[in-house]
Amino acid sequence: MVRFSLSKPGAHEAYIVSWISLALTGLAFVIGLAVATTSNSSATLGFALENAVDGISSALVLWRFWGGGHSIPVAELELREKRASIGIAIAFVALAVTVGGTASAHIAEHNVPGNVAALLGISAPSVVVFAVLGAVKLHMGFATKSPSLKKDAACSLCGALLSLGVCIGTAVAHEAWWFDAVVALLVSGALLLHARRSDRERHREGRRLGRGRAWGGAGLGGWHEEGWGEGSPRAWDSFG
Repeated sequence: MVRFSLSKPGAHEAYIVSWISLALTGLAFVIGLAVATTSNSSATLGFALENAVDGISSALVLWRFWGGGHSIPVAELELREKRASIGIAIAFVALAVTVGGTASAHIAEHNVPGNVAALLGISAPSVVVFAVLGAVKLHMGFATKSPSLKKDAACSLCGALLSLGVCIGTAVAHEAWWFDAVVALLVSGALLLHARRSDRERHREGRRLGRGRAWGGAGLGGWHEEGWGEGSPRAWDSFG
């Protein structure tokens, strides 16, 4: 009988939670996008886009733990970990730019959120669901010593924050129509800072270990040095 332990989680538990996360984020993306198109809520659109990125990060983590502890060599899992971690960090940047740009446009155009019932219907349960999911992922990330799972947890927690912003923004829409857009901007900034910090940590690790193989030790600012291809352009120099 297959066991699932939250007290002592391992690769098996992370694998299962990643499947659950992939299903939840896919559902939230579809519903969130449908609601955002009828409500003029930048935080809800941000929530939908965040779930798209969360789905990608969950898929990367799922791939990272696929077959872990059984048929996949440890060295291969470590390489997957590095690649998944870099992929999620890049997704953070893409999400931050998209959500931040959308929120800025809504503020400039003075868009007041509408369709209150639909907004509350998706945001209220999402606060709880994604806060719990993010907390579970974070716990498992520390237990399995997986930076990629910790980043995936950050994605889910951002979804909870965006949902909370929608809830509060809906309640104060007449007095503070800009509230949910400001929340989206704050989350966007937090994602950029998190991606920047991850980049610096990977640079420090790369210098400490002296690695230049595969993707090991790669930062967002050093693709050509750390396995994104010999002579590749430094596309992320601004983050280096």
